[in-house]
Amino acid sequence: MSSLAWPLLLLAFGLILLVAEVFVPSGGFLGLLSVGCLAYSLWLAFRGSTGLGLAFLAADSVLLPAAVALALYVWPKTRMAKRIFLRPPDPEEIAVSHPGLRLDHLVGQFGRAVTPLRPSGSVDFDGRRLEGVSEEGLIAAGSLVQAVRVRSGRMIVRAAPEALLDETLTVSERDAGPA
Repeated sequence: MSSLAWPLLLLAFGLILLVAEVFVPSGGFLGLLSVGCLAYSLWLAFRGSTGLGLAFLAADSVLLPAAVALALYVWPKTRMAKRIFLRPPDPEEIAVSHPGLRLDHLVGQFGRAVTPLRPSGSVDFDGRRLEGVSEEGLIAAGSLVQAVRVRSGRMIVRAAPEALLDETLTVSERDAGPA
Protein backbone atom coordinates (compact mmCIF):
# COMPACT_ATOMS: atom_id res chain seq x y z
CA MET A 1 0.00 0.00 0.00
CA SER A 2 1.10 3.54 -0.63
CA SER A 3 1.86 6.00 2.13
CA LEU A 4 -1.44 7.75 1.38
CA ALA A 5 -3.71 4.72 1.80
CA TRP A 6 -3.55 4.31 5.61
CA PRO A 7 -4.11 7.98 6.45
CA LEU A 8 -7.09 8.06 4.05
CA LEU A 9 -8.59 4.86 5.51
CA LEU A 10 -8.14 6.10 9.06
CA LEU A 11 -9.63 9.49 8.13
CA ALA A 12 -12.69 7.81 6.58
CA PHE A 13 -13.06 5.40 9.51
CA GLY A 14 -12.74 8.28 12.01
CA LEU A 15 -15.48 10.25 10.21
CA ILE A 16 -17.75 7.19 10.13
CA LEU A 17 -17.21 6.65 13.86
CA LEU A 18 -17.95 10.34 14.50
CA VAL A 19 -21.27 10.09 12.66
CA ALA A 20 -22.04 6.79 14.43
CA GLU A 21 -21.49 8.53 17.79
CA VAL A 22 -24.56 10.66 17.10
CA PHE A 23 -26.76 7.66 16.29
CA VAL A 24 -25.50 5.03 18.75
CA PRO A 25 -25.61 5.72 22.50
CA SER A 26 -22.08 4.58 23.37
CA GLY A 27 -21.32 6.91 26.26
CA GLY A 28 -18.61 8.65 24.23
CA PHE A 29 -16.66 5.49 23.39
CA LEU A 30 -17.22 5.84 19.63
CA GLY A 31 -16.29 9.51 19.83
CA LEU A 32 -13.06 8.61 21.60
CA LEU A 33 -12.25 5.99 18.94
CA SER A 34 -13.04 8.56 16.27
CA VAL A 35 -10.66 11.12 17.76
CA GLY A 36 -7.98 8.42 18.02
CA CYS A 37 -8.38 7.42 14.35
CA LEU A 38 -8.34 11.03 13.18
CA ALA A 39 -5.25 11.84 15.27
CA TYR A 40 -3.42 8.75 14.05
CA SER A 41 -4.39 9.63 10.48
CA LEU A 42 -2.87 13.07 10.91
CA TRP A 43 0.24 11.63 12.48
CA LEU A 44 0.72 9.22 9.58
CA ALA A 45 0.14 12.01 7.06
CA PHE A 46 2.69 14.29 8.70
CA ARG A 47 5.10 11.37 8.94
CA GLY A 48 4.82 10.98 5.16
CA SER A 49 5.46 14.67 4.44
CA THR A 50 4.66 18.09 5.82
CA GLY A 51 2.64 19.03 2.74
CA LEU A 52 0.52 15.89 3.03
CA GLY A 53 0.02 16.51 6.75
CA LEU A 54 -1.13 20.08 6.11
CA ALA A 55 -3.50 18.84 3.40
CA PHE A 56 -5.00 16.31 5.85
CA LEU A 57 -5.25 19.02 8.52
CA ALA A 58 -7.16 21.26 6.07
CA ALA A 59 -9.38 18.32 5.08
CA ASP A 60 -10.08 17.57 8.75
CA SER A 61 -11.04 21.19 9.42
CA VAL A 62 -13.65 20.99 6.64
CA LEU A 63 -14.82 17.38 6.92
CA LEU A 64 -15.27 17.19 10.70
CA PRO A 65 -17.85 20.01 10.97
CA ALA A 66 -19.53 18.78 7.77
CA ALA A 67 -19.85 15.23 9.15
CA VAL A 68 -21.25 16.45 12.48
CA ALA A 69 -23.68 18.81 10.71
CA LEU A 70 -24.84 16.00 8.42
CA ALA A 71 -25.36 13.63 11.35
CA LEU A 72 -27.28 16.24 13.34
CA TYR A 73 -29.40 17.03 10.27
CA VAL A 74 -30.28 13.39 9.59
CA TRP A 75 -30.73 12.20 13.19
CA PRO A 76 -34.07 13.97 13.95
CA LYS A 77 -35.56 12.19 10.93
CA THR A 78 -34.80 8.71 12.29
CA ARG A 79 -37.38 6.48 13.96
CA MET A 80 -35.60 6.62 17.33
CA ALA A 81 -35.43 10.42 17.33
CA LYS A 82 -39.11 10.68 16.44
CA ARG A 83 -39.89 8.65 19.55
CA ILE A 84 -37.70 10.86 21.73
CA PHE A 85 -38.64 14.35 20.49
CA LEU A 86 -41.97 15.95 21.26
CA ARG A 87 -44.15 16.57 18.25
CA PRO A 88 -44.84 20.22 17.43
CA PRO A 89 -48.29 21.49 18.38
CA ASP A 90 -51.04 21.53 15.78
CA PRO A 91 -52.11 24.95 14.50
CA GLU A 92 -55.51 24.65 16.21
CA GLU A 93 -53.73 24.05 19.53
CA ILE A 94 -51.86 27.34 19.16
CA ALA A 95 -54.74 29.43 17.84
CA VAL A 96 -57.05 31.29 20.17
CA SER A 97 -59.97 29.05 21.10
CA HIS A 98 -62.52 31.72 20.21
CA PRO A 99 -61.05 33.96 17.49
CA GLY A 100 -64.45 35.44 16.59
CA LEU A 101 -64.72 37.06 20.02
CA ARG A 102 -63.28 40.56 19.56
CA LEU A 103 -62.48 42.24 22.85
CA ASP A 104 -60.17 45.04 21.71
CA HIS A 105 -62.93 47.65 21.95
CA LEU A 106 -63.22 47.01 25.71
CA VAL A 107 -59.61 48.04 26.48
CA GLY A 108 -59.70 51.07 28.78
CA GLN A 109 -63.30 50.49 29.90
CA PHE A 110 -64.44 49.58 33.39
CA GLY A 111 -66.22 46.46 34.53
CA ARG A 112 -66.75 44.33 37.62
CA ALA A 113 -65.03 41.22 38.89
CA VAL A 114 -67.73 38.54 39.06
CA THR A 115 -65.46 36.06 40.85
CA PRO A 116 -62.24 36.66 42.77
CA LEU A 117 -59.32 37.05 40.37
CA ARG A 118 -56.48 34.90 41.75
CA PRO A 119 -55.10 35.78 39.16
CA SER A 120 -57.80 34.47 36.79
CA GLY A 121 -61.54 34.48 37.10
CA SER A 122 -64.64 36.02 35.53
CA VAL A 123 -65.28 39.68 34.82
CA ASP A 124 -68.37 41.51 33.58
CA PHE A 125 -68.09 44.20 30.90
CA ASP A 126 -71.29 45.71 29.50
CA GLY A 127 -73.32 42.72 30.68
CA ARG A 128 -70.94 40.22 29.02
CA ARG A 129 -69.29 37.69 31.29
CA LEU A 130 -65.69 37.16 30.13
CA GLU A 131 -62.63 35.31 31.29
CA GLY A 132 -60.26 37.76 32.95
CA VAL A 133 -56.75 37.71 34.38
CA SER A 134 -55.45 40.11 37.00
CA GLU A 135 -52.41 42.04 35.84
CA GLU A 136 -50.95 41.90 39.33
CA GLY A 137 -52.19 40.83 42.69
CA LEU A 138 -55.55 39.51 43.80
CA ILE A 139 -58.84 41.27 43.05
CA ALA A 140 -61.89 40.58 45.18
CA ALA A 141 -65.27 39.66 43.68
CA GLY A 142 -67.43 42.73 43.04
CA SER A 143 -64.43 45.06 42.67
CA LEU A 144 -64.29 47.62 39.89
CA VAL A 145 -61.70 46.64 37.27
CA GLN A 146 -60.26 48.33 34.20
CA ALA A 147 -59.40 46.43 31.01
CA VAL A 148 -55.72 46.85 30.18
CA ARG A 149 -55.22 44.60 27.14
CA VAL A 150 -56.40 41.39 25.47
CA ARG A 151 -54.12 38.37 25.24
CA SER A 152 -55.14 34.97 23.83
CA GLY A 153 -58.83 35.70 24.18
CA ARG A 154 -58.49 36.72 27.83
CA MET A 155 -59.10 40.18 29.21
CA ILE A 156 -56.14 41.42 31.26
CA VAL A 157 -57.48 43.71 33.99
CA ARG A 158 -56.24 45.74 36.93
CA ALA A 159 -58.09 47.00 39.97
CA ALA A 160 -59.54 50.45 39.38
CA PRO A 161 -58.37 53.27 41.68
CA GLU A 162 -60.53 53.99 44.75
CA ALA A 163 -61.50 57.46 43.46
CA LEU A 164 -63.10 55.89 40.39
CA LEU A 165 -64.84 53.34 42.60
CA ASP A 166 -66.45 56.15 44.67
CA GLU A 167 -67.54 58.02 41.50
CA THR A 168 -69.04 54.86 40.01
CA LEU A 169 -70.99 54.11 43.20
CA THR A 170 -72.30 57.65 43.32
CA VAL A 171 -73.42 57.51 39.67
CA SER A 172 -75.04 54.07 40.11
CA GLU A 173 -76.85 55.20 43.28
CA ARG A 174 -78.13 58.28 41.43
CA ASP A 175 -79.26 56.15 38.46
CA ALA A 176 -81.07 53.73 40.76
CA GLY A 177 -83.27 56.52 42.12
CA PRO A 178 -85.22 56.32 45.36
CA ALA A 179 -85.65 52.85 46.75
